[in-house]
Amino acid sequence: MKGVIMAGGKGTRLRPLTCNMPKPMVPMLHKPVMEYGIELLKKFGITDIAVTVHYLPDAIKNYFGNGRDFGVNLHYFVEDSPLGTAGSIKNAEEFLDERFIVISGDALTDFNLAKGIEFHEENNSLATIFMKQVDSPLEYGVIMTNQEGKIIRFLEKPSWNEVFSDTVNTGIYVLEPEVFNYIEKDVPVDFSKDLFPLLMKEDKNLFGYQAEGYWSDIGSLQQYRQSHYDMLNGLVNLPFSGKEHEPGIWVGENVFIEDGAIIDAPVSIADGAVIRKGAHIGKLSVVGKNSVVSTGSSLKKTVLWNDVFVGDQCELRGATIANGTKVEKDASVFEHAVVGNHCTIGRNATLKPDVKIWPEKEIFEEALVHTSIVWGKKATKSLFGSRGVSGIANVEITPDYIARLASAYGAVLPYGSQIIIASDSHDFSVMIKQSFIQGLHSSGVHTLDISPTVAPVVRFSIEEERLEGGVYVRFSNPTGEKQLMIEFYDNKGLPIHSDLERKIENAYWQEDYRRASFDRIGKGAVQANKHEDYISALLEEIQEKGIQEAKFRVVVNYNHQPYLNFIPNLYNRLNCEILTAPYQTKPEEMASFVRVTNANIGVLIGEAGETLRLITETGEVLDEETMLALYVFTAFSQGKQKEMAIPVYGSSALDSIAERLKGKLIRTKANPRSIMEVGKGVLNYQYDAQYAFVHILEIMAMQKITLSELVKMLPDVHMLREYVPCPKDKKGRVMRRLMEDIRDNNVELLDGIKVFHPEGGWTLILPDVEQPVFTVYSQNKDPEQAKQAASQYIEKIQLYQQV
Repeated sequence: MKGVIMAGGKGTRLRPLTCNMPKPMVPMLHKPVMEYGIELLKKFGITDIAVTVHYLPDAIKNYFGNGRDFGVNLHYFVEDSPLGTAGSIKNAEEFLDERFIVISGDALTDFNLAKGIEFHEENNSLATIFMKQVDSPLEYGVIMTNQEGKIIRFLEKPSWNEVFSDTVNTGIYVLEPEVFNYIEKDVPVDFSKDLFPLLMKEDKNLFGYQAEGYWSDIGSLQQYRQSHYDMLNGLVNLPFSGKEHEPGIWVGENVFIEDGAIIDAPVSIADGAVIRKGAHIGKLSVVGKNSVVSTGSSLKKTVLWNDVFVGDQCELRGATIANGTKVEKDASVFEHAVVGNHCTIGRNATLKPDVKIWPEKEIFEEALVHTSIVWGKKATKSLFGSRGVSGIANVEITPDYIARLASAYGAVLPYGSQIIIASDSHDFSVMIKQSFIQGLHSSGVHTLDISPTVAPVVRFSIEEERLEGGVYVRFSNPTGEKQLMIEFYDNKGLPIHSDLERKIENAYWQEDYRRASFDRIGKGAVQANKHEDYISALLEEIQEKGIQEAKFRVVVNYNHQPYLNFIPNLYNRLNCEILTAPYQTKPEEMASFVRVTNANIGVLIGEAGETLRLITETGEVLDEETMLALYVFTAFSQGKQKEMAIPVYGSSALDSIAERLKGKLIRTKANPRSIMEVGKGVLNYQYDAQYAFVHILEIMAMQKITLSELVKMLPDVHMLREYVPCPKDKKGRVMRRLMEDIRDNNVELLDGIKVFHPEGGWTLILPDVEQPVFTVYSQNKDPEQAKQAASQYIEKIQLYQQV
């Protein structure tokens, strides 16, 4: 049997450690992480090994050579251009003429490969994936198998609402040579995104083996540090370098430890290192070859690579220091700071937590470094949330941060393209918008500013102007959180796809910015009349004269800021009598105002101009479920739409409305892009308050009915909704246990887990994309049965967090 080590990775998330080193060569306890993979293959008798390389291949070839010194035979296959994980192995097809096992050159594991291979043989499998349960599965391919181990569901890098298990793909595969029949040569092909879904589609024998033991994907600086700690704590069954002189203290050859030095287990000290008297090597620290820790210096949970010099009285806490760097006297390097090769940290300088210093930089004496040099600071979470990028105004979202974000966005747009950019009226939003514009211009992207406005106008204008995309900046403070929100749209006016979000994130983390020459920078234009075009488009959709003749009296509650001034203009065009209530008036107070003034309708508009709630002339405040039913009725009642998207949790009663009106409902994930992709796109009931409102007015005017009479025409659409707290690192485990429980049920996995009950009704378990919470929806003709079903799953969610 032969082996394959995939060693082509750049390791961009490990920078600055990988600026001039391929990811498989990053050291773990004094030797490249790939060396542990070679040792593992050799342990199980696999010595004929293909190595696929792409980024800095000579670094790998020069260290390992033909493999003879490591007791194996290595054969190198170079990718001239990236071909994906499966495409790279296609290069080695002639060599891989028998069953073979694939491992990653940048993963650390002590799995028993023989057991996985035996499982593969017993199941006559074409491809077998080694699987492992993890706390947070978002960065991996999530897997579900049947009771025999055959894979029945696979999803690459899901968001929390898509997670159905905490069991993930480890990147270790046992494969038969026949898999090459499904991989096209010289074309990028990925195992997780392309090959495995194809094998599942064709019902080939694709199995998952539940491996036992340690596995870590060394994909981030945090995981790199943690893997060192795990090895030192004895969690990894792999051989260490050096000898264990005392319990938990591993020391290499020719190490000089002066009397008076303090060493706290567990630590690892490599060949030729020098520890001076008075130095303190705290637990979970690593000292590389020929490194020196001078008198009075203190290391705690710190990793030093080779040839690092630490001067007197230095303090290093949770730091990672790469080859050849000098840390001069009295310097301090704090938690999670990372310093690249051959840097100098001057006397009495301080690197604050999370700072990253790229190779060959010099930090001057007494410098206090808060931000990375030269590259930007990386946050501990993804840039994008459920609705773009957000953070606390002028704390997390600052002009310098936005300039970098805009440069990253500009880098993934075509040179010379034009996008719309807009903001609301808030002073901070305007300032951030200006920073964003400058970042785009520097990358050669042109901008059209249509501020102040709302998100629906931005989306409409992108589609109308046929531009490359758009950005909307708004301030959100309904409960005092002072959030600044930045939403990104594609050339159809839809929220950008998650693939583009990842490209922007990658450009941001790598600072892979495109800088246009000074005479080719982007240019800005301003157009302030897009509201008029938007209003005209809305009025073209409806029977304007009929609404005008109805002379509706409308009580409206919205933020009286310039960016929403077009709302009274729209209402005036429809001949509505407008009565305004103070902004943030409570719905109950609004209801009283509607009744007292004999208004026909009350309107509450969200601060982005997207969300809408209505109050009937009798003072009834319509809830979310009723509003959705009203949208469905309105969309289909006059035959203007043939199909409409609703969230997966939409009541089953909505289907009866659609069937009666000869419309078609399509249930999608509960996010704006999925909803807007169906039907009429950016002019959308659920994310455009003005569009929804004028169409509801049209129904009332044409049928000469009140809003309360219209609501009475709708079926009962109410359902039970409960929220269950759950830590983020327990969500995957909970989802896996739930999936195991309902394996034989009628289940839909479009968004979360939707269980259809044999006696009727359903329950939906939906993990929140960002917050540590599950939402449980339950519907049944019998409210008591809905409550019982919801309670059953709420108890399971609470239980599975604990076990």
